[in-house]
Amino acid sequence: MQASRATARPFPWVFSLVYLGVLFAGAYYDVTGLCGQVFVPARLASLAAVLLLPLTLEQFERWRYGLRTPQRVAVFLLIVRMVLFEIVVAFDCSGFSKFLYLIVPFIAYFCLGKAASYTLAAFYSSIFITRLWSFNPTWYLNQEWVSDLLIFAIGLMFAISMAKVVSDEAVSRLRAETLLADLDLSHQQLKKYTEQVAGLAAAEERNRMARDIHDSLGHYLTVINVQLEKALAFRERNPQDAEQAIWDAKRSAKQALQDVRQSVGALRYADEVFSLTANLTELAQNMSNKHLVIDLQIVGDEFGFSKLGLMSLYRAVQEGLTNIQKHAEASHVKLRIVFDEQEACLYIEDDGHGFDLTILDHLSANRQERFGLQGLHERLELVGGSVKVESRPNHGTHLFITVPKNPLTLEHATGSVVDST
Repeated sequence: MQASRATARPFPWVFSLVYLGVLFAGAYYDVTGLCGQVFVPARLASLAAVLLLPLTLEQFERWRYGLRTPQRVAVFLLIVRMVLFEIVVAFDCSGFSKFLYLIVPFIAYFCLGKAASYTLAAFYSSIFITRLWSFNPTWYLNQEWVSDLLIFAIGLMFAISMAKVVSDEAVSRLRAETLLADLDLSHQQLKKYTEQVAGLAAAEERNRMARDIHDSLGHYLTVINVQLEKALAFRERNPQDAEQAIWDAKRSAKQALQDVRQSVGALRYADEVFSLTANLTELAQNMSNKHLVIDLQIVGDEFGFSKLGLMSLYRAVQEGLTNIQKHAEASHVKLRIVFDEQEACLYIEDDGHGFDLTILDHLSANRQERFGLQGLHERLELVGGSVKVESRPNHGTHLFITVPKNPLTLEHATGSVVDST
């Protein structure tokens, strides 16, 4: 409201026209003798001189402050106008000068507020009635004078109503300007956030590609390396096992090439259907041999689970089997997946030599050594999953992973207890 009170002149030319109208009416009445007095040029000149002051004041205020006069200045100019209006009324014989009083509550509405405007309207109404009473105690029986009072009262109500309309419009305009400024600021912030999101998306895509390379190509390279080391170790004492290891390595290399092609194709065709059951069956068959038996059991139907969730489970199995081949020296792995109405649960259990879980704390500072664990954690966080590892030396390792069916509607803890072999 303060900003609207500073707008003391919403109609820059109306007041000047009122002053000129009063001057014209006073001159006409004086020259034609309608006032019942002898025409005195000096009296008319005095009226014109006094009316010239508010006219000059209007021009000065418009030139100096435009449409937004400071509140203190507006109050001072209002008092000056009130004094000048009284002088004009004293020189005017036509009676039209009383309509100058309508200007006072109108201006007061903006620089002093609604209450002051109503108070001044009541004040000038009382002055108008007092003057009528002073001329004729029975003025209320005179039709012309009663009509003048009614017109004056209607004029006051109209002036205050117009002031309210203008004030409300000014407040609405100020609010609109504020909203536009806020909108512009929000647009700039949105643009900034968009750039940040684009950067984060690029970083996330790099991380995703790094996880894919580690989980897919890294898995197969690890298997190939293990098989080739086995071939080197058995090439003299057991050529048959060495040859089998080479064939297993060749098969893993072929599978790695196929996986790379599938990954490239997935980049081009994002909507490609992914079957976890089919891919896990193929993975278990490729990694099984006479030294490592993989027992795969799938309970339930994967229908309805997101592709991202199923892919996370597949990469988790790859990571788990890779770690088993690298570290566990296990001969048997139980791999079980259970699909229910709300989530999928993955169990991986091996009969290897196990390990002390506290050694993971020593690996936490080494990003290279824990990249597989970190990638697994990040994948599961994206789908609201969790991972937990149980292991003891000489008692094998048990990996337990859960992934919700619909991460958008189910509440799952993303700050999971993350441990891995």
